[in-house]
Amino acid sequence: MDKGQNMAQISIRKATAADVPTVAATLSDAFLEDPALTWAAPDRGRRQRHVPAYFRTLIERVYLPKDEVHLTEDGLAAALWAPPNAWQTSTGASLALLPTMLRSCRSKLPRTLKMVTMMESHHKQQLEPHYYLPFIGTAAAGRGQGRGTALLVSMLERCDAEGRPAYLEATSSANQALYHRHGFEALEELHWPGDGPPFWPMWRAPR
Repeated sequence: MDKGQNMAQISIRKATAADVPTVAATLSDAFLEDPALTWAAPDRGRRQRHVPAYFRTLIERVYLPKDEVHLTEDGLAAALWAPPNAWQTSTGASLALLPTMLRSCRSKLPRTLKMVTMMESHHKQQLEPHYYLPFIGTAAAGRGQGRGTALLVSMLERCDAEGRPAYLEATSSANQALYHRHGFEALEELHWPGDGPPFWPMWRAPR
C-alpha cells in the first residue's frame, strides 16, 4: 500500500454493483505478487488469468452485500471491509469461490484451503466485535500517491468515531510496518502451512 502525501485530495466512496469489475481488477493487480497469493498460486500466468474472477465472485457474493467495499473515485485503489460480527463467509459463498481457486492454484489448492482455515481459526479468537479488513490495495498505475493510505485512514477514523477495534492479516513485512504506523499491533508471527511465508494477525484498538 502506498504512503503518499495528498490524502485530502483523494475522493473515496462506497462501491456499487457496477464497480465490481473495476474493484476486482484493481485488487488483482495489487495482489499479483503478494507473498500469500504467490504461495497459494505459484504460477504467475494463472494468477493473472484467474484471480480477477476470484475477486469478482468474492466481492459479489461476500463483500458487496456487507456494504463496506470502498474505492477511490478513479478506481485505482480499493478496500474490502466487513462490519462487526459479519466477517465470516457463508458455506454457499465459499463453494462459489472454489472453481476459481482451483483454476488458480491447481495442485496447491489443498494447502490454500489450509491457509484459509488457519486464518479463520486465528480470527475467531478475537471475540470483541470489530471491523475486519481482508483486502486493501492499489493498482500499479496508482501507487505512491496516497490512495491506499487514504482508504485506510478514512475507515480507521470511522472505527475511532464508533469506538470499534479493527483486525487484519498483514502478509508482508512492509505492510506490517505500515499498518503499525496506523495503530495496528501484531498479535503474533505465524507461517502458512508447509513452511510457507510469514503473516501477522494485527489488532487496532480505537483511539
